Amino acid sequence: MITLHLLGLAHTQTTNEYSHCAFTGKVKRFAPMLQSVGYKVIHYGIAGADSGAHEQVDILSVDQWNELRYKLLFEKYGREVSPADFIGDLADVGNPLYKTFNRILKEELESRINPQDIICLPFGHAHQDAIHSLSQSKLETGIGYPNSYERYRVFESYAWYHYTLGRNGTSGFDYNWVIPNYYDITEWDYNPTPEHKLVYFGRLTDIKGLQIVWEIAKHRPDLPVVICGQGDPTPYLTLPNISYHPPLHGKARSDFLGSATAVLMPTRYVEPFGGVTVESQMTGTPVLGSTYGSFTETIDHGLTGYRCATLGDYLKAIENIEMGKLNRHYISQSTKRKYNMYELATEYDKVVKQINDLHGAGWYSTHSHWID
Repeated sequence: MITLHLLGLAHTQTTNEYSHCAFTGKVKRFAPMLQSVGYKVIHYGIAGADSGAHEQVDILSVDQWNELRYKLLFEKYGREVSPADFIGDLADVGNPLYKTFNRILKEELESRINPQDIICLPFGHAHQDAIHSLSQSKLETGIGYPNSYERYRVFESYAWYHYTLGRNGTSGFDYNWVIPNYYDITEWDYNPTPEHKLVYFGRLTDIKGLQIVWEIAKHRPDLPVVICGQGDPTPYLTLPNISYHPPLHGKARSDFLGSATAVLMPTRYVEPFGGVTVESQMTGTPVLGSTYGSFTETIDHGLTGYRCATLGDYLKAIENIEMGKLNRHYISQSTKRKYNMYELATEYDKVVKQINDLHGAGWYSTHSHWID
């Protein structure tokens, strides 16, 4: 049996408490997803992880982890850590936290891994120091970051895959795949009776489109707008109808997103996936996003939300939603069908089988795993 070795993040713990980190969420769901189609998964991470894997290998104890990360965060901020601080600030492979994590990870991997096993990398080059000398196949899973580098890669959207090829000036490769992000749909409750409010949910920064959120609030003073996420909300709290909510995790995310008339996601860069889009739609809440990036795949325009280019587009989309032109039940059901992790498990199963074929006939195998 092929064993999948899943490498957790050094700067978060694989638990619901860090589910507001998209990469941590993907790690947490990966083992149950792949185990549902027969694979053994070993998770390597911080003690206390709730990975659902067959085996949990603790790379750092909670005390060791806290000592390293609190020191780094205090050095960065010059103060104690706040729940609103961006946890990604520690996602630096050159810092002592990652160097310590990777040193121990390398030893643990070498003691467990077999020749045909696959190392699963949810955060790209973050674990390069631990795995570069290992000959086993390495699969980057759910790529939504720049600078992916391994031979075998799964991208989380065609938009990001094609953007990566174009930016790097490279051609496609037969052993790159696109599989959307995957979710435990039971964690997202359908809400047919939302409150009359708009919600922004994500990092608090201009590149996520917070200035557009502000403009929408300015033109709809009758409509409360709640911004929730990591970062400093102060620059955006200059209108009476904009309020702030601290970051949420676990079940509270579903309750919050499901309570909105619509969720605003006017991202200013090519969004690799934008998980909040799917999370919102699973609760029945439509999403108003940009016209480019992954929104071309995750928003079914005029059915599960709208892709907007101008302020007028956003305002008209809100009016349409207020008039009941979108069906929240349809939004929830269609999204859950598309992103159910136990359905997408079969897509990852095909990827693993194609990689495993390389130990035999490889590309010249006459049996197809991808086409039923």
